[in-house]
Amino acid sequence: MMTVTTGGVKYNLNLLEKHLHLLLRIIAYSSAVYFFSFITADTDLWGHIKFGMDTWAQKALHRFDIYSYTAYGREWINHEWLSELVMYLVYHIFGSPGLLMGKLFVGLVIVYILSCISFNRNSNPLVYGLVFALSVFIMSPGFMTRPQIATFLFTTLFLFIFHLYFEREKNLLWSLPLIMTLWVNCHGGFLIGLGMFPVVVVSAIISFRSKNGDGRYLHSLIFWLVLTEASALINPYGFRLLVFLYETLTVKRNIWEWNPVTLFDLSYLRFKLFAILVILTLFFKKKGNRYWEMGIILIAMIYALKHQRHTPILAIVAAPYLTEKLSILGRQSNLFYKVRSFHAYLILVISLTLIISYQIFHTANRYIKTGFNILVDPRIYPIYPVHFLKENGIKGNILLPFEWGEYVIWKLYPNCKVSIDGRFRTVYPQEVIEAHFGVLSDELKYNELLDRYPTDIILVKRKPFFYHLISNQKKWIYIYSDSDSIIFIKNKDSNQGIVDKLKRKELIYPRKELSVYFH
Repeated sequence: MMTVTTGGVKYNLNLLEKHLHLLLRIIAYSSAVYFFSFITADTDLWGHIKFGMDTWAQKALHRFDIYSYTAYGREWINHEWLSELVMYLVYHIFGSPGLLMGKLFVGLVIVYILSCISFNRNSNPLVYGLVFALSVFIMSPGFMTRPQIATFLFTTLFLFIFHLYFEREKNLLWSLPLIMTLWVNCHGGFLIGLGMFPVVVVSAIISFRSKNGDGRYLHSLIFWLVLTEASALINPYGFRLLVFLYETLTVKRNIWEWNPVTLFDLSYLRFKLFAILVILTLFFKKKGNRYWEMGIILIAMIYALKHQRHTPILAIVAAPYLTEKLSILGRQSNLFYKVRSFHAYLILVISLTLIISYQIFHTANRYIKTGFNILVDPRIYPIYPVHFLKENGIKGNILLPFEWGEYVIWKLYPNCKVSIDGRFRTVYPQEVIEAHFGVLSDELKYNELLDRYPTDIILVKRKPFFYHLISNQKKWIYIYSDSDSIIFIKNKDSNQGIVDKLKRKELIYPRKELSVYFH
């Protein structure tokens, strides 16, 4: 047993190594706690809670839109209804702290399951700690309080069940139809599961044929594939949901997270590093490769490059694979033996201890400062103008930016209906979407939008374009502005009372700081 003596004190290298390995496991989870602890509100959070609340209250789904005036009565394909119901119940019982802790819990479960796969493959602890810290960093942009987290969890479960089937000889394929039934009602990302299983089956067939294996081994796989794919039809919309998703996903979206990852700039550096490592290891030690896993990773990489919102999926499905591959490479190059020294381990132990301590302290401080509440930034969301509308009893149809829609629904419905919100193509026709995204710099389109729909109130971000455009029209009356937003109301008889109050300076304006926490 190797020992080192310093200053009369005897240190045991093996004991130090055990501490190092423990810290390397801890840093995967402390990094998850640190990176998954976003406390700011997602744009659609208010809508998810509101829609879940209404579903719970009436014990049925709204099949047609009731919250907007540009798509009122139009069919609403709510593929997230179950997630919204769960989110509402968590919020109703535990408040916004419950939402934050629930999101973090799901993230830690994902890390635990992926860790089980990695250590079932005899991965090196040093590689594990580094790869998993990088992986959760890449996953972190997707860990807002939103239904997409369900897709992250169910993707992880699919991967784990395939791992058990192919590598541990444990057949839990029967659970995949059950998971799919939940997934299809929680989030549109269930399409990932629908795609993963066929890729696995095709890869398994190729693998068995190349090895002249026993084809009967595939029978169970194909049987559960059919049942799992069929389970996607167990939703309130049946096959119509699949048709809708196909139609909507083939149309370009004007939302940043649906844009491709630009390759030749400094954006998404952590993702690009991860992807490069994955690509390089695909060519390393081809013998013994798991074709089913490589197939999933390659498809995930294509979609991650195509859509920024899918970068966390690649981090999930490739984390155990990359950990194993780099562990093999490290052992073959004797890298782990070369760095196995007392001083190197001591530096790593001290460094990891400091990093973990910082992550835990910083995260705890973040939660404590906000009382474990979700933070609503008044520079991003219209807290003050919406308060102004509510306090003065101003009602009607509100034309507003896409990202403010669900906040306004939460605060002002049913007295006000919105022109657009985060439900996007699940409710709104393409012409409404194009009109809203086209008005930011096109005066003609803005006038057409106002003329086409019965707008009573205009609530917009404070930009010269909007101010000059509206203030030059006699039909709109300016009644409110702050550093971030402007409000105009239509000059009509039903608003005369508001106009009179404006002239008499009797309108109620926010005179104190409003709460910046989700409620």
